[in-house]
Amino acid sequence: MNSILSALYYGKIFPAEQYTPKTKEYYEIHQRNYQHYEDFIDQLGKLNPPLDKLFMEIMDEQLDVIPIELSEMFIDGFRLGARMMIDVFQSDLHI
Repeated sequence: MNSILSALYYGKIFPAEQYTPKTKEYYEIHQRNYQHYEDFIDQLGKLNPPLDKLFMEIMDEQLDVIPIELSEMFIDGFRLGARMMIDVFQSDLHI
């Protein structure tokens, strides 16, 4: 069986790990943000070496939240799609 559900069940697809935005706008913003991040780390390293390590710890804490947010967005989006399909099929019954 080559259904999307069996592929998901048997671990052939990993929505959270395989998704990457493909728009040019995202790529440009991501590159710009990453460069700002690198420049800021360089400046922190010049001012006070313990400060750059503290900043990295804070950033790591912030980044730990992102997978949880993405998971919740995926689940909410899937539920919304399912509710939309229920609405579509219920509408057909009342014609």
